[in-house]
Amino acid sequence: MEESLPLTFARVAAMPPDAVLAIFRRYGRPLAVEMPAAAPDDRRATLERPGGSPATVRVLQVLGYGDVIPNDYFVLELDGETPLAVAGPFFAAALEALARAAHIP
Repeated sequence: MEESLPLTFARVAAMPPDAVLAIFRRYGRPLAVEMPAAAPDDRRATLERPGGSPATVRVLQVLGYGDVIPNDYFVLELDGETPLAVAGPFFAAALEALARAAHIP
């Protein structure tokens, strides 16, 4: 997943914000853990929303019980709303499908 993060974030930047938000609204689930405070080295993208406050997409790595490799999740953070998480591979695949349908590289 680590090597595909730059491509996924490039697609987030290329897609209309509403398309990215639609993935989270359809497939996102509230986090069962507290989202860590933003750090300067976080991988993140800001989605400008017409008529609304910006949304932030960040990556959260979770090392579950018995896991050796952490699981990546893309997390949508909106002011005043519960953060929504989508499993990294699923989010990347959904974003790729939307980009392909819109003829966005």
